Amino acid sequence: MRILVNARFLIKGQLEGIGLYSYEILRRMVCNQPEDHFIFCFDRPYDRSFVFADNVTPIIVHPPARHPLLFIWWFEIGIRTAYRQHHADVFFSPDGFLSLSERVQKQVLVIHDLAYIHYPQQVGFVERWYYRYFMPKFIHIADKIITVSQASANDIATHFPHVAGKTNVIYNGGRSLFTNQENPLQVHAEIGFGTDKDYFLVIGAIHPRKNLARTLIAYRHFRDQSKRKTKLLIVGRKAWKTKSLESTYAGHPYKADISFLGFVSNDKLGQLLSGAKGLIFVSLFEGFGLPIIEAMQAGVPVITSNRSAMKEIAGQAAILVDPERTDEIAQAMVTLLESEQIVKSLITKGLARARRFSWDSAALQVSDIIRELVTSGKA
Repeated sequence: MRILVNARFLIKGQLEGIGLYSYEILRRMVCNQPEDHFIFCFDRPYDRSFVFADNVTPIIVHPPARHPLLFIWWFEIGIRTAYRQHHADVFFSPDGFLSLSERVQKQVLVIHDLAYIHYPQQVGFVERWYYRYFMPKFIHIADKIITVSQASANDIATHFPHVAGKTNVIYNGGRSLFTNQENPLQVHAEIGFGTDKDYFLVIGAIHPRKNLARTLIAYRHFRDQSKRKTKLLIVGRKAWKTKSLESTYAGHPYKADISFLGFVSNDKLGQLLSGAKGLIFVSLFEGFGLPIIEAMQAGVPVITSNRSAMKEIAGQAAILVDPERTDEIAQAMVTLLESEQIVKSLITKGLARARRFSWDSAALQVSDIIRELVTSGKA
């Protein structure tokens, strides 16, 4: 089997979201299927570490596809050409986009969420046009659709009911580096405070859907109520539309205790997470919510939203809050610091919950779907 793969989100030092999903799934598929050949389509010079084994042929498909108009060229010309030249049996795309060309005969699409429908105002005009015009076409033309939660599957079925029969739910996993570490506080000196300081951790790229402005307001309420000088650390790159957050931060009475750390290495992230008093992950909308599982793996209690996929992934193993109620978020923070019994219960439930999510299992399920599609058309 020859599998053409959209690998354009495999970028060294930027493995988050779709890039992280691509990395975790593809490296397992490649190693599990030595009899198959993978053609990885990058859109710029790639790092050799992403050529996971000898059964991977990396190619660069031009131009760099980082703008909707360039998406069209990349998928309709570049992918179509690569599919023909490399005699591919199937095209696998982990980022939600496909080629509309009839020459790309079999395609498997991964849809992580439909955020562009629920929060169109948080997407630029050109990007919004691209999603609204092309996503229904991609969903229609896909031979198989994979999504990462039942919440996302239900969302797809609601907006595109004709594709429910070809949609498959395959849950994400958590990275093994997030385990309960014995010395989690080694990075404290690097971020400007001593080992005696407690902190909450926020993980995620900075944009409006992550709800960070309300998180800062909730943190202010928490500090007003609590005598504890617990800090707030925010890990993630600055993405888009951050003015509201910047304004909230500029006037924050406890801004000296709020640190934006940007994108950090896996090792440092593992240490930060394991040392946290709790993960605050109160997005407005998510298709899955990887930090929830990763915090649970690390033995860290979680505060997350009671909506979309977050409540599904967290189950009964987290404190669920209305992400638009800053008082609820603040009270959950107080609970994590003042109720040892609740914290112990959340940690125990979280460790058990996290074991239900596995990248190894996810990769095998993705492989099965692709193989079934390819072999279904053969005698």
